[in-house]
Amino acid sequence: MSLVSFILPCFNSAEYLQQTIDSIFAQQYTHWECIAIDDGSMDLTLSILQQAAAQDARFKIISRGNRGLIASLNEGIAAAQGEWIARIDADDICLPQRLTRQLAYMAETGADVCGSWIEFIGERSGQWQTPQTDAGIRIALLFNTPLAHPSILARADILKANPYPLDAPHAEDYSLWCILAAKGVRFANVPEVLLQYRCHAGQVTQAKRAALRITAQRVREQYAQTALPVPLQPLAARFAELAEPGRIINRDEWHWMRDFFEHLLQLCPESRAVLGEIWLDTLQRTRGVSVRDFAGAARLYLRLPPPAAEHKKLRKQMVRLLVSDRVWRSIKR
Repeated sequence: MSLVSFILPCFNSAEYLQQTIDSIFAQQYTHWECIAIDDGSMDLTLSILQQAAAQDARFKIISRGNRGLIASLNEGIAAAQGEWIARIDADDICLPQRLTRQLAYMAETGADVCGSWIEFIGERSGQWQTPQTDAGIRIALLFNTPLAHPSILARADILKANPYPLDAPHAEDYSLWCILAAKGVRFANVPEVLLQYRCHAGQVTQAKRAALRITAQRVREQYAQTALPVPLQPLAARFAELAEPGRIINRDEWHWMRDFFEHLLQLCPESRAVLGEIWLDTLQRTRGVSVRDFAGAARLYLRLPPPAAEHKKLRKQMVRLLVSDRVWRSIKR
């Protein structure tokens, strides 16, 4: 059995930490170690970690002053003894079969980095069903990260040779996956829920969201310059600007993106499985659309059908086009 090293960064994590630790102890795959990094916590985090270490020698602690998440991740990976690195955050819960299923799936697919679908708990419900294949993940990286960070299992030698980039605060995982994709690393996601991802108010402040958007925009454009099919690469800057998931776009920009999706599908047929959900999300953040845009959206629907889980959103957006954006927003109010 190959040794798996959990990397568990902690900063003032006492509220949910014990549940995370219990889920690690409950793994069906037992040949693991856990490197927990106490990043200068001022609550009971260190005490909880020390109790875990006293209970099980597989649990190891690094405790020092606050240096931030990226430094903690890189320090934990450098200290890991395992052949595999398993990410986990101090407020999430991994299901007992997580390591068993991921290791088997990586052996089946030849992947170097493997995530899974996740279930939201806490202040949000539902699932995030990420793309399954290497090709789908590479296309999805053009828009945002298609890998749930705390669900990741990766080859240790790859992460040791490619640390999380220090210049990508709050988007360090997205930046790293784009770097690894350019180096030929293979990706996969197990198409089942193996991690419960907790959503709560203390996760990301507004200031961090702004920094994340700026960083992700830079990462997206750099990746697009080489990852897009060659005929589309001159459009990388404009694409990266309009593809930003938090940006509201106008009708003309929607038309540009609609044409871009169709060209990308023509040049890269394997993008079909991923683009169905992405074009629908792009339409949802467009303002000023009306019945004049219905035929174009219907054409995208036929060529790039969204997954079944998105059909309710699809119906709402098609109704919005029929009645016009102005009327739709008046009804919603």
